[in-house]
Amino acid sequence: MTGVWLPLAATLLAAAVTYVCCIRPMRKNSGCCPTPPRRAAHSIDEEIKRTREELRQLREQATTRQQSER
Repeated sequence: MTGVWLPLAATLLAAAVTYVCCIRPMRKNSGCCPTPPRRAAHSIDEEIKRTREELRQLREQATTRQQSER
């Protein structure tokens, strides 16, 4: 029975440290990783436009590479 106490104590200590260092600050919104700011609808639309433009450019580059390899 005495061999159980040390692992049990270590588990409880780890749980307590996790709560104090991680869970409690996150519940108070003061953790090390704050939530990202909310995005507006227009910023999402702009990001979609930039991504589509980048995809178009990558496709153009791929076709020019295929044509130059021939």
